[in-house]
Amino acid sequence: MICLAYTRKNLLKGGPVELACNMIDVPAGRYEFDSPGVELLRQSLLSLSVTFFGKQHRQNQITRRGYVQYGEVLRILNSHLAQPEHQTTDETILTALTCMLLEIFLPTGPKNFFKHHRGLEAIMAMRGPPTETTGDTATIFRGLRILSIIGALAESRPSLYAQEEWKRVPPPANATEVMILQHHILACLADCTQLMGDRDALLNGTAPLSTYEPLRKRVQRTMADLQELYPLYERYNASQASTSSRPATPLADELGVSNYMAATVLMLYNTVLICLLQIIDSLNPSPANTVLRNKAAMVIAKCLELKEFERREGVYESNTIAFVATKIAWQALGGFDSPEGRRLAKSVNEVLTTVTPMPINDKDAWEQARPEDVRDNFFGGFVKRYPMRAAGAKAKKIVFFSPEVGEEKLNSSGV
Repeated sequence: MICLAYTRKNLLKGGPVELACNMIDVPAGRYEFDSPGVELLRQSLLSLSVTFFGKQHRQNQITRRGYVQYGEVLRILNSHLAQPEHQTTDETILTALTCMLLEIFLPTGPKNFFKHHRGLEAIMAMRGPPTETTGDTATIFRGLRILSIIGALAESRPSLYAQEEWKRVPPPANATEVMILQHHILACLADCTQLMGDRDALLNGTAPLSTYEPLRKRVQRTMADLQELYPLYERYNASQASTSSRPATPLADELGVSNYMAATVLMLYNTVLICLLQIIDSLNPSPANTVLRNKAAMVIAKCLELKEFERREGVYESNTIAFVATKIAWQALGGFDSPEGRRLAKSVNEVLTTVTPMPINDKDAWEQARPEDVRDNFFGGFVKRYPMRAAGAKAKKIVFFSPEVGEEKLNSSGV
């Protein structure tokens, strides 16, 4: 329990993760759980905590014990996923999320985070979109929505939340103004993951040319949806400025943002804008698209500098959004091949410090790496720096990655 207490203090705070920790709290004198799902969740959190504690204190024996526990958790999780009564419960979803977090912070292999991400989405798809807007399930799926969209963007594939039934999931009933605004901008980003997939199919010849005009119109509709949200951002930013008791920093004045929360929304907005401009430019190239894209990327770069200045106040949505915004901005600016890209890389280097396995300022390392290496290392490094924090179907076989198996297996229907 010492390891769990240490990990809760230093790693697992807020949102679905805090909910999971609360679910496994043991009353005094009681050491067993009536629910096998809760017991499995407890074991998964303990395996993460023991491994994290051992790594942090350089205790190899403790770390090995954590990984052994993790292997046992994966074995039992695979068993639960074969049983209809267990495979889509809150406890199973939280267990899968905990395993994914272990692969983020203490990976057993370079690609395993993405394998868990796809497995978790498979469980979510089987369960279906949440209907609750308050309570534990709403809290769980709010955190999963962000990971689903951003993970899909990192893997260049459509997000679960790009599907019509998932797009209709409302924001939490008690959502604040900024939460509602982010919810709608993230919906546009989810659309981008689908639009990118359809664009790629058109350009590589796997989709007929007749899909060009419908795709172009869908991109324009998403752009219009995004632009309709900008006045809401301006109203929110103004309300934050009117209630702030602190003088704005010079960088905040330059950006016209009131605080790091407004900067987060602005980063997210410009992230979606860049994605849409890239799609538009691939369908109809124009120098004007490049100008607009670079302008949006520089806004993100400056927002990152502001957020780093105020990072102690950040929460998990803010920090996770910072990752995806920075990744897309860096690519849009041409990486190290432009002064703007080098400026952004310098900012990222200051943020990431020592957590990324590939030096962010090592041009040779980045140019020699394969695209998937850049994606995985950049993604993994940023998620490590910014941990996750927050304010009945027919049985189908899903087998998660495990060290013993060495690969992820999904059922033949592709779930």
